[in-house]
Amino acid sequence: MNKELLQFVQETAVSAGKLTLKKWDEPITISEKGYHDLVTSSDIAAQAHITEKVIARYPTHGFLTEEEDSSLPAEGELIWIIDLIDGTTNYSRYQPQYAVSIGVGRPVSHANGEQTQFELLAGAIYDPGRDELFSAAAGEGSWLNGRSLSAKGQTKLEHAIIGMDLSMNKRTGRSSKDVALRLANKIHGIRVLGSAAIGMAWVAAGRFDAYINYNLKPWDVAAGFLLVSEAGGTYSNDEGQPIVWDTRGMDCVISTGQFHQDIISVLQK
Repeated sequence: MNKELLQFVQETAVSAGKLTLKKWDEPITISEKGYHDLVTSSDIAAQAHITEKVIARYPTHGFLTEEEDSSLPAEGELIWIIDLIDGTTNYSRYQPQYAVSIGVGRPVSHANGEQTQFELLAGAIYDPGRDELFSAAAGEGSWLNGRSLSAKGQTKLEHAIIGMDLSMNKRTGRSSKDVALRLANKIHGIRVLGSAAIGMAWVAAGRFDAYINYNLKPWDVAAGFLLVSEAGGTYSNDEGQPIVWDTRGMDCVISTGQFHQDIISVLQK
């Protein structure tokens, strides 16, 4: 089942990504749905492209998508967790640093009936600008364009390169700006991408030793979490505890695992 899902997720992510590239040849409509939170006409077109393909193939499945659509079922045997264009601001400025992120998983309910997690089965992150397809299936591993990935980065914290996007969790008040200076003199360098999906994919590939973001949503992380864990990496909140899925925003530290706790210790000082 996971392999079948994997192939479909891969094909769908690539076709949606290529659609976003084609849309650059057309006028792009941009609107603001929140503070520093944009949506473009290409986001809507890519979402329709993906969801129509999923419904045709898996009519009993549900959706959790970045762009709200009341016509989509929220419940189902499996849930498709989709970020149509992760890095919309980059995309709206014609900067090719963005990705299509698709994860699919089984919803897990806890004793109180509240859904706080998914058992992730397959996921793909497609970077159209580089034509790079990162994908993973539960228990099967992670790949980049068909090549097996291993999240092995540096072995010393002072050699680490960490990806970080300037973000704040409004509920907790925690901000990546506050920890950037704490990390700066302990690591080799910090890179700002503007795309969480690419940041996590690069951790899975060992290009980054960690990626930190204080305001990620389930659609931002579903594919990335699976990619990283299947490549041998790890993820937690900034206290080193398991992440509770929350559409209001989550504090996330994703790493190759070599010095995850060291990073957590710096963040907690």
